[in-house]
Parts: sequence; C-alpha cells; structure tokens
Amino acid sequence: MGPPGSGKGTLSALCVERFGWYQLSTGNLCRDHIQKNTDLGKQIKEAINKGELVNDHVIADMVKEWIVSQDTMPEAIIFDGYPRTKTQAELLYKLLQDVMVDSELVLIKLHVDADIIAERILSRVSCSNKKCQRVYSLMNNSQAKSKSLMICDDCKSPLKKRSDDTQDALKNRIQIYYNHEQEILNFYVNKGMNVGMINAAQTVQDVFNDFTKFAEHKDYVC
Repeated sequence: MGPPGSGKGTLSALCVERFGWYQLSTGNLCRDHIQKNTDLGKQIKEAINKGELVNDHVIADMVKEWIVSQDTMPEAIIFDGYPRTKTQAELLYKLLQDVMVDSELVLIKLHVDADIIAERILSRVSCSNKKCQRVYSLMNNSQAKSKSLMICDDCKSPLKKRSDDTQDALKNRIQIYYNHEQEILNFYVNKGMNVGMINAAQTVQDVFNDFTKFAEHKDYVC
C-alpha cells in the first residue's frame, strides 16, 4: 500500500527481478482493457482521466479472472496498489480464502510526504510498450532514470507520460487514496494481520532492504 508516487511499482519490479515473484498490477489490467477499447475499457479510461477510482467489483472481477486463469501459480504474487478501498480489501480477502486457500497475505505500507510524491509523479514516465510498461523518472538524481533519454532500458521502446500524471489529477488521486487508507488498514489489522511500515522517502535500495527484512521477519518495523 502507498499513495501514488510512493514507489510501489519500483519496489515490485525489484522483487520480480531478484526473487522471481509475479507483479499483478490492476493498473496494467485496466490499461489492457483500454488498449482493446472494450466497453469496460472506455469506462475505466474515463475514471482514470478524472483521477477517480474504477468500480470496486470491476477491479475484483479482473483480479479473480486473472488468478483462476493461471495454470501454475507463481511462488508469490505482488498486488501492486491493490486493494484501494475497504470493499476491494474485503473482496480480495474472500477471494484468497475461496480460491487460494493455502496462501498467506502480507501487507506492506509505504510512507512518504506529499511534497516528495508530487515531485516524483510529475517527473514520472513509463514504457509505451504494453507488454513492458516499466516506470522511470526524469529527475536527474533518481535511481529510476533511464540510461537513454525517453528510451526504455529493457525493450528500447519510447517512454511517455501517463494521462493521469498531472497536477490536478494527482491532487484528486492522493485525496481519494487517503480517504480509504485507514479503513483498509483497520480491516486487515482486525483480521489479525501485521502491517509492515516502510519509509519510502529513502533510496530505492534502502526501501528494498527494509522490505526484505520485513519479508523475512514479519515483526520487523522500518
């Protein structure tokens, strides 16, 4: 968990690279529908451009569809930025109980101040290749800066800004996020789960190191 720009995607990519985990991004699922211009994709695009959340049950159905379609489940799945509302949290909890009965859900919260979030988001670009979509930063001191300007390091596709990475949309998205954050945390804590708290204002490597410590020792608080 974490507000837009807290580094969820960057941390997820490191876990994929170093642990071989699978990153399930609801954003990518939504963008796939948008690319295919489905009726659902049109609704999703309208909501995203306004900085609003997509309907909870639509998101839950997309996640369930992906999980049940897998012939072999990966060792670990990263729910990147999901759930984002209490309803989504409840639906995910039920889904894991019904479908992935042997699974363990671990919750990590990335904390970072609003001014840092704004700087990161307004400097963010991503790969235009729908099969890649790696995220980069245009900030000179960022560890997420691409080696070649506006070119993806992995697939060499052009980089572009997301349509919702604007000042107005960002303000709305952050407000929506914090409107839901505490009730999501309360829901999982009431289920007996421990929440990993990580300072996401650190360098990418330090955030990853703290995450690794929590993953190994669930009682570790960063």
